[in-house]
Order: sequence, then structure tokens, then C-alpha cells
Amino acid sequence: MNVLITGGAGFIGAQLARRILSGGGRAVVVDNLSTGIRGNVPAEAEFIEADVGRPESIDRLPRTPFDAVCHLAAQSSGAVSMEQPFYDFQTNATSTLLLTRWCLKNGTRRFVYASSMAVYGNPATLPVGELDSLNPISYYGVSKLASERLMAVAAAQGLRCTALRMFNVYGPGQNMANLRQGMASIYLAYLLRGEEVPVTGSLERFRDFVFIDDVIDAWMRVLSLESTPAPVYNIASGEATRVQDLLGYLISACGLPPDHPVRRLPAPPGDQFGLRADVSQALEDLGWRPGIGLAEGLRRFVSWARASGG
Repeated sequence: MNVLITGGAGFIGAQLARRILSGGGRAVVVDNLSTGIRGNVPAEAEFIEADVGRPESIDRLPRTPFDAVCHLAAQSSGAVSMEQPFYDFQTNATSTLLLTRWCLKNGTRRFVYASSMAVYGNPATLPVGELDSLNPISYYGVSKLASERLMAVAAAQGLRCTALRMFNVYGPGQNMANLRQGMASIYLAYLLRGEEVPVTGSLERFRDFVFIDDVIDAWMRVLSLESTPAPVYNIASGEATRVQDLLGYLISACGLPPDHPVRRLPAPPGDQFGLRADVSQALEDLGWRPGIGLAEGLRRFVSWARASGG
């Protein structure tokens, strides 16, 4: 398997590259290192430092066809998207336009995209399924939905596209220094320093957390297929966890007293209140189901973060 991975110096992309390489495949990693870390890229992978949201960078990509392009390069902070919407759209949507056209031009027929739960906004009913209404409330969500629509246009021209709507991915390898994305990793970073934890929005908000190993399994299942029966899949645990409960689990895992201080802050614009996914379509079509529950996943995450000095 010969795969081009954009955003391959990031949390999910780097682990996907390692999994492909461990199976005997070839991984070419493209990343502009704005949030990705060069040290995350496996030594066996070819690395190209480039911003795929810019046409001049697309011209630097290898001209030989790949078996697939996995597009994970993104600006993934909801807060940043509200502050810098043009940058967000260029990074998340313009890059998809450029890459899908590049695939069609260069004979790469498989395109797998890292979409997001943000496309759903605040759905009227839960769990939310892939065919439910899409009403993003942040620029980030709009940019992800725009990418899905761009993929539909490319699919009509012969590109075999699949979008994976990932929910709250967490686990070993997450960037603990980035305090603007990743709810679990942000809280854990403060707790490991023994500091007060800033929480934006209600403690009653809830999320669907999915462990990184399960997410990579989903990507690999999709890559093993020439095409998927559906164009989009939810990748999540299917379980809802309140912010208050997440904090309790992390505080306990860190060995801190249950009354560890938490500072409440106003919710930022574009913040979703609560989501839980219906993951039955991924089970039916891909044979994929999440295997690592939140308690075990957080235990592994905390253990890794402590060992790595996070």
C-alpha cells in the first residue's frame, strides 16, 4: 500500500503512518508543521514540509499515483476557527479542493478525509446518524462540511471518496502542549502540573470520546477497501460523557483529591453543547466497532502522559 498522508506529523496522522509502515506499506507524509511535530513522523516515512492549502505546495507533491491519499491536515481548534475563519477555511476546505483535483489529475483514485462531529452542530435528537441534518455552528464545522461537499463533486468525476466524521479522539501521542484543541488532553495537561483546570462552558456539556487505537483501526479498514458502501461514517464510541464526569475520571486517574480546583469560564462562540454518535453504519459496512472503553483509555492516556513528561 502506497499512501500519501497530509497532516502526518499530527496526533492521528503520525499514528496512521506508523500503522501503514508496520504492515509493509509506504507512507509519504506532508505537513506544514504549524501544529504537527517533526519528531512525530516515523523515520521510515518520506517527509515533505508543505502547506497543502496553497496551490504552489501541491506542485511539490510526487507526481506518481498513490493507492490512496489520507487527508488529515487541518486547523482543528474550534476557538481558532472563530478567530481566524479565513485561515481555517483555507486550511480545511481549500486544501481538500486542491488535493481532490490533484488526485484526479495524477491517477490516484482513493481519497479518505478526516471530517468531524462539528458538521452536526447541536442536533435535535441523539444519537446522531450520518443521514441526519447537518447544521454546523462554527467556521470549523462549515469548513469540514464544505470539504465533504467538494468530495462529492470529485466523486462524480471518478474519485473514490470516504469521509470519517471523527468525534473526540484522545489517547497516547496527543500534543499535551497544545491547550487549544483536545478536551481530554487540555484538562490532563493542567492536572499533571497540579494546576487549576479552566473549563469553558457548562459542566453538563457532553461529548463522545473515542480512543486513538480504535480510530486508526477504522482508517485501516477503510483503506483496505477499494471503495466504501457509504460516502461518510461516524467514528466514535457511541457513548456520551459529561464534562463533569470526564474531569472526575481524570482527577482520580492522576491521584488528585476529588475537589481539585476547576475554574469556570464562559462558553466560546461556536461551541457545541452535547453529542453522541450512532456508529451502526460503520459496524455494518466496515465491521468496525470501538473496543477500548473510556476508563481503560484514560488509564492508558494518563500512564503515557506521565511517562513522556507531558
